Amino acid sequence: MANIKDVAKMANVSISTVSRVINGTANVRQELRKKVMKAINELNYRSNPLARGLKGFPTRTLGLIIPNIENPFFPAMVRGVQDVANRNGYAIFLCNTDEDPQLEEIQYFLLLEKKIDGLLLVVSSMNVSFLDKEPHAPVVLLDRYVENSDLSYVVVDHKMGMNLVLKHLENIGRKKVVFLGSKDVTSGAKERLESFVEYFKGVANLKTGIFFGEYSEKSGAYMTQKLLSKRIDFDAIVCGNDLIAFGAIKVLKNHGVNIPDDVSVVGYDDIFFSAYHSPKLTTVHQPTYELGEIAAHLIIDEIEKKEHEPKKHIRLEPRLIVRETSISGRIKNVNS
Repeated sequence: MANIKDVAKMANVSISTVSRVINGTANVRQELRKKVMKAINELNYRSNPLARGLKGFPTRTLGLIIPNIENPFFPAMVRGVQDVANRNGYAIFLCNTDEDPQLEEIQYFLLLEKKIDGLLLVVSSMNVSFLDKEPHAPVVLLDRYVENSDLSYVVVDHKMGMNLVLKHLENIGRKKVVFLGSKDVTSGAKERLESFVEYFKGVANLKTGIFFGEYSEKSGAYMTQKLLSKRIDFDAIVCGNDLIAFGAIKVLKNHGVNIPDDVSVVGYDDIFFSAYHSPKLTTVHQPTYELGEIAAHLIIDEIEKKEHEPKKHIRLEPRLIVRETSISGRIKNVNS
């Protein structure tokens, strides 16, 4: 069986560097971390505490890995997990990956070393092959699923969410719609983009009205500046999340564009700040608390039930919340 010295030798780094990568105790250059992870995978190295832990008794602890702890979308989901865990006598280890698949894999095995009974995972990529490696623990995916995976998951129906947005814009007479999304390749981002493209199938020059960036206000501002510089004729902007929408609104206002009279802007997520933004943001409400709540029930059931049961694939319905950035006048909640 490979040991830490073997990993250090193959990666041509010091043992202390390998230790820092495994334990996440200090910053390691990306180049070195990749070399260490490559050696760990090739040697199938697992530390001794991991093997010992998996032979012990249940610890009544769950791991929860999320991709961006700074994104306001995730706190309600974490709270949903925590509330169910508390009611069932489980503690939570929370990890943040910064959308880094390598860090996600490292954290998974670190959590196993903490002897967790099960894992709740918001994936950073569509490659989760590390979950198949021995040893492993029960896993439930939430918010994002992986195609061709037999893991249980709880997600939101993003095709439905995007169609609610586009039907709303069509109903209020918006015909020249552009999309500001994420270059993220996860299931949610993919479904939103595919639904947008499908809705406008056959529209000339559709691709010129699609922009990709990050799920951040800064990126939303940058994409909107780019949109304006191309002099594309548009009367509505659909955003991949609310943070992108905030950035878009800021730039449009700086250019003297009236929202919503000149341009309608619609976000996605309905984070807390959306109802208090100026103007108040029309957006798609995701049931984030319920995502966490249901996923926590699934993983606890999987841990505690002795009999093998089929994996569950659950899709929750979003709602369109119409506020001030799409139409003038009284605020409304629209469910269809």
